[in-house]
Amino acid sequence: MNRESSRDTVRARLLRVTGDNKFNPVPSASVQAPTPPASEPAAEQSVQSSPFQDIGLPDPHLRDIQAWDAHSWNTQPQDTRSLNTQLQRTAPGHTGTRTSAARTRLQLPGELPERLREVDLKLAAERASAVDAEELAAYLEADGLGDEILKDRYGADGLFDAAEMLYRQKGTGRALDRVPAPVTPAFPWHMLPRGPLYLLPGLAGLLIAGALGKAAESAFILAAAFGWGWTMTVAGVRYAEPFAVPGRALRTTLLVSAGAGLLGGAGVAAALGGDVLIGALVGGAVALSSGAAGVLLSLGQLGQFAGAFASPLLAAGIVMSLPSRGAALFALGLLAAVPTLTALNVTRPRGSLSASLSTLRPHLPHAVYGWAMAAAFVALSARIGTWPLLPVILGAGLLEAGVWHAQERLQVAARTLRTLIHLRRIGLPTVLLSAAGYGLALGAGLALLSVLRVPVNLNLSLLTVALYGAALLLSSWLANQRRLGFLTAIWALGAAALVLGLPPPLFALLTLLALLFPTLHTLSDPRSYR
Repeated sequence: MNRESSRDTVRARLLRVTGDNKFNPVPSASVQAPTPPASEPAAEQSVQSSPFQDIGLPDPHLRDIQAWDAHSWNTQPQDTRSLNTQLQRTAPGHTGTRTSAARTRLQLPGELPERLREVDLKLAAERASAVDAEELAAYLEADGLGDEILKDRYGADGLFDAAEMLYRQKGTGRALDRVPAPVTPAFPWHMLPRGPLYLLPGLAGLLIAGALGKAAESAFILAAAFGWGWTMTVAGVRYAEPFAVPGRALRTTLLVSAGAGLLGGAGVAAALGGDVLIGALVGGAVALSSGAAGVLLSLGQLGQFAGAFASPLLAAGIVMSLPSRGAALFALGLLAAVPTLTALNVTRPRGSLSASLSTLRPHLPHAVYGWAMAAAFVALSARIGTWPLLPVILGAGLLEAGVWHAQERLQVAARTLRTLIHLRRIGLPTVLLSAAGYGLALGAGLALLSVLRVPVNLNLSLLTVALYGAALLLSSWLANQRRLGFLTAIWALGAAALVLGLPPPLFALLTLLALLFPTLHTLSDPRSYR
């Protein structure tokens, strides 16, 4: 359904509610909208370009917004909202007529939240000819901007509040003629707990596999590496339908996880001469739990995530204390069943995405990129040990927050600066300092582990982990800019170089240097500031 037919559908629905015909595309002569004063068109057309067009960007549109690891914009602070512009909602049985006081308020120009200004730029032509705020509400709803999205992303109190604020700009020319004042976004500290949560499935699977033999441990490593990349595909599927829960499609990702884990675990066990059935069970359970973890995290269900892995982790702890094959298989069953049932519970809405390969295909390059990163991580852990890389796992939430915050700062720059030269002056230090800060944070975490008597070789691993962390942040930011093919090649070559004997510090340094040039090149593209 195209945009115009969608709007006609919304207008027809509003016509049935209000009982008048002012939303008809061709109103009758008796209900023609009053002719606006001659000054209004001049005011609306006084500025022919927007700050985005000056730097080569198209006008922002909701369908162009991408989700990077992740992702939607935070709600604007409450004090930026105008509380006096809340439109009274029609009570049951009401005729749909607004009070005269509300109509009086609509004539006064008002301030727009900064992010709602983007919507105003998109609907400038419709606002110029709109009869009243309800018509703008129809346009907003036809474009997919409902109550929830306008509250969460655009700083309004809902659909009619946003429509009223936009309508109040009519004839003023204010939204198009003034560059908004920059507002520094707050750092998303709430994303930090995601790092420790990533540790739960892997820790439970590792403790259980350790009680089932070497073949089971190898099957676990393969399944965990598969889950690293597959969770990126899960996130892509989730954000392909941002206004609903694509239940059928997300459940399909669970089925693929289980099948890949079973086959991979059986293959690894057979190659090592171990128990094929145990290898298949370990691989299937770990891969399935990783897929369920990806579903829960992509939907923001952190509480249910922690609850889903609590009982498997407890059972894994008992297995570690009292090793037995029966207890390990029972814990393995819990690891497969509890997170899966939780993920099925939160994906009950069917959604509009089909459960087919065509739904998954656009997001498979993300999985390949994730598998290349996982291969480099496994090869690096084989060279310097697992403990030095513990800060990388625990700092996964900080990585996501750093990429998110850097992109938000770039978006603020795009809304406030008019030339690409000025954008690059802001974007370059923003991204590079974010990478350096993340690398330093991982180094500080590693130093803390050495103070706590954790067995790490600080002299060997400190520089490696810091440089590796900076490379991870640049890689994650570039992945949001759709440089997946190049990034996949870089990490795959790095993993091969480590296997062939390249020193870990040199691997981390070369990887970081290889990512610097595409970062500089990408920052010269105005699309990277979206």
